[in-house]
Amino acid sequence: MPNQLSQSKFLIPTMIVIALLAAATGFFVSVKQAQLEQQQAAQRQIPGLFWPEPRQLQSFSIVDHDNQAFELADMKGKWSLVFFGYTNCPDICPITLSVLAESYPAMKSGTDNLQVLFASVDPDRDNTDQLAEYVQYFDEEFIGVGGPVTAMNSFTRQLGVAYFLNNEEDKENYLVDHSASVYLIDPEARLVGKLSPPHNPEMIKQRFAQIKEFINENS
Repeated sequence: MPNQLSQSKFLIPTMIVIALLAAATGFFVSVKQAQLEQQQAAQRQIPGLFWPEPRQLQSFSIVDHDNQAFELADMKGKWSLVFFGYTNCPDICPITLSVLAESYPAMKSGTDNLQVLFASVDPDRDNTDQLAEYVQYFDEEFIGVGGPVTAMNSFTRQLGVAYFLNNEEDKENYLVDHSASVYLIDPEARLVGKLSPPHNPEMIKQRFAQIKEFINENS
């Protein structure tokens, strides 16, 4: 009998500890599950958000419209809206850049680390002088970037951007097929979103704010 009482004294506390641990584990799992479901619900409400697997950009080297090197380090610590096009574009590029220029002041007022990039996919015609004149027509803070085909491909391929130069018959007056989307890269140099057309200033501002808030809360 004394041995049974002694064993009971140790058995009961042990069972209590086990029960408390099980309860705590269950509570932790339920909280994490609730957080995950909440995150997934928020994610579904943001079209174009790349989560939970944003694409981490790797090293690349192109030039800006001042003919200065523009590399991965120039994107870190900043939110970047990137649009791919060319200065001879008849419609999509000027329309999209006009929308970005209209929405830029409001977006910039909410963050002091925002940059807008116009990335040329027409290296033979878009030299740095051409890029500088073009982008600054829309906003003096916009940055034009470009470079040789091999250099630009090191950037475009990471974002999954395809383009095609229709210059087989005419080497001077030709069109370039390219994406009409605006790509959003976060301060960790991750591709976190794609804003698909048609674009308008309110949509751009709203989508940027939504993705920015989501990334800040969940990274």
